[in-house]
Amino acid sequence: MAERKHILVAAGLIWRDDGMILISQRPQGGSHAGCWELPGGKVESGETVAQALEREIREELGVEVAAGPEFNRVTHEYAELTVTLAGLHARYVNGEPQALEVADWRWVRADELMHYEFPAANTRLFDCEWKDSPYQQ
Repeated sequence: MAERKHILVAAGLIWRDDGMILISQRPQGGSHAGCWELPGGKVESGETVAQALEREIREELGVEVAAGPEFNRVTHEYAELTVTLAGLHARYVNGEPQALEVADWRWVRADELMHYEFPAANTRLFDCEWKDSPYQQ
């Protein structure tokens, strides 16, 4: 029997100084098209989760972030593969978000996140204490 595909993905809870969080919408044509998610992507060989998060945010949204502490890690089995999602707090540094490799993006308040449809693995990341930004004074 073939081994099930397993990927490690970095997902950023990206905080702006005013407490707003950056989310992105998955593009059409891929898995979970139209769903919203914490931005990020696959960890490449030789990268740390923090390095992958910073690279993926640059590539997908054109902004700079500084990866911070991990707030949760979940493993979720989809029909086609197993995903381990490492959720990291991240501080927005600069740049105006652009939909480079995403369908859309938004700055939202923490209490607004549950009004958006997220893939199951992303939703499970929120099963912890995450709502306090480590970056606010």
